[in-house]
Amino acid sequence: MSQQVSPETLRSALQSLAARLGKTPTVVDMHEKGQYAPKVYQEVFGSWNEALEAAGLDPDEIGSKRIPDRELLAELQRLYTELGKPPTQRDMTEHGEYSNRTYQLRFGSWSAALQEAMLETNDGISEEELLREIERLAEELGRAPKAAEMDDQGEYAPVTYHRRFGSWREALTEADLDRDDS
Repeated sequence: MSQQVSPETLRSALQSLAARLGKTPTVVDMHEKGQYAPKVYQEVFGSWNEALEAAGLDPDEIGSKRIPDRELLAELQRLYTELGKPPTQRDMTEHGEYSNRTYQLRFGSWSAALQEAMLETNDGISEEELLREIERLAEELGRAPKAAEMDDQGEYAPVTYHRRFGSWREALTEADLDRDDS
C-alpha cells in the first residue's frame, strides 16, 4: 500500500470532503481536493463505492448535492399522504423521488427512516398478520409462495419475514406451507 492509513481516518477524510463539497464526492473530487488518493480508498475498502458506503455516503448520489434529512423525511410523509399508509421500499421505488437505498444508508434501515418520519413500521405487525398474508398469497397462487413472489405481490417485504422468523423457509414452516408439492 502506498500510504498506511486506517480505515477510520479514511472514512473521516471522505466525510469531511463530502461536507466541504456539499455532495457525495466523485473519484475526481477526491483526486483534486481530497487528503488521500482515491487509490488508497480502493486498496483499503475494495472499491470507491464501498469506501463511500463505509463513510455513510450513498454511491447513487455521486456528484449530486447531499439531500437534507428533512427533504428525505418530507418525501416519506408525502408518500404516506398519497398512499394512505406508511410507504414500503417498493412504494418508494415506484412512486418516490429518492432511492430506498439512500434511506437505508442515511438512517441505518428502512424502519429507522420511517420512525424518524414518525410513521408506523412493519415492526408493529403481528406474526399472525404476517402469516395470514403468506396464506392469502398461497391461496391466490395455489401453492407456497416464493420470497420473490411475496416481494412482488405481497403486502410485506420478505425481509420483514426474515427479521421475524429467521428465514423465509421458517416463515413458510410457521404458516404450515413448507412441504414440497412439486
